[in-house]
Amino acid sequence: MKKKLYAAGTLAAAFLLLSAWAAPTVERASAAASATSTPLADSATTVSTAQKPLVYGAWLPFWQSQPGQEDIALHLENMDEVSPFSYEIGAGGSLIDDLNINNGSWDGWLSAVRELNVKIIPTIAWFNASGIYNLLSKTKSRQAEEDNVTALVKANKFDGIDIDFEGMSPKTRPYYSLFIQGLAMRLHPAGKKLTCTVVPRTPPDRLYTDVPANIVYPENYTVLNQYCDEVRLMTYDQQTVDLVLNAEKGNGSLYAPVADPAWVTVVLKNALNYISPKKIMLGVPTYGYEYEVSWVGGETTYQRVRSFDYFGAMDRADALGIEPVRNNAGELSFTFTSSTYIAEPAILVTTVPSAEPLALTAPNPQSLTTFFVSFPDAQSVADKIALARKYNLKGVMLFKADGGMDPAIWSEMN
Repeated sequence: MKKKLYAAGTLAAAFLLLSAWAAPTVERASAAASATSTPLADSATTVSTAQKPLVYGAWLPFWQSQPGQEDIALHLENMDEVSPFSYEIGAGGSLIDDLNINNGSWDGWLSAVRELNVKIIPTIAWFNASGIYNLLSKTKSRQAEEDNVTALVKANKFDGIDIDFEGMSPKTRPYYSLFIQGLAMRLHPAGKKLTCTVVPRTPPDRLYTDVPANIVYPENYTVLNQYCDEVRLMTYDQQTVDLVLNAEKGNGSLYAPVADPAWVTVVLKNALNYISPKKIMLGVPTYGYEYEVSWVGGETTYQRVRSFDYFGAMDRADALGIEPVRNNAGELSFTFTSSTYIAEPAILVTTVPSAEPLALTAPNPQSLTTFFVSFPDAQSVADKIALARKYNLKGVMLFKADGGMDPAIWSEMN
């Protein structure tokens, strides 16, 4: 919803210096193996004709804290909630403040956010499967952590907390559910929100050539629907996970999107069978990837080289004298050749069946390596917002606001 612009003098207080942080390697867990959640009695997959204002939010990453602070502060009128990507869980369940949010330099920024009634819901992120299981599977340590998190929220006058546990093993499922239930029982009486961020579930028949039996997911969607005020679906990092779309769109074309609306729709419809649309926040990416690509014997190989924000991708295209074009996943993309070869294993390597992509055929000299970049802009974000409206979701959550996304995205959030 729209809000009045905040006074420039007060906003200046939000721009106090912060330490620079190096970007970490963020693990994105794939679906583990599932006891079946209980479908909603009235299937929510039907499209609603009702129009209601969407809730808009964004994650603020600790590794780009200062530009992220500035970007968000200048666009508070477009936002309803913000989640500083700030906390991790360390040894013994200790809460590690990566943003050092209590050192005083955040006071002006937090005040500006609160004055415009934008909710502050920091994220606690954890990607250690064994650590998560060991903490949550023991009643004493699990309940102690529920108390720790609740105390953190109350002491800092946060509006709530966002739990982002990724890479969990299936055996963690019952204990993660108890953890979510315990947090809700502590936070809700205090008027605090509990949001739960979950990895996307590509349907098994689109994810596997041979579908495993008895797939178990660590997160029980029915429990999340019952106890979480918001369920944030991480509908990004698609790349080559959807075998059906790879065959339809990547056969003869380069196709490794961050989030094709067709894939987002499939993931969303699955979630809507178990989670009320009134609780779902659609996770929308603002970043893209560069791949080294090759084709041999009917298979295209994608080696992810690096991530790009919008400005980085546009600068790369400009330096190469290339105009990015809209690809068949609704993102901007371009290809180029270079004598540079990525000798070391890239971040992620996948191979998919395909006719030879046109980008790899003549006139590209065979001695050169081809690179492919696919990244979102305001139009691709608008496409996701349209999906949120179509399915009458609660809202949209950007990953991430760090000063590097297409500035025109903000005007789409209204």
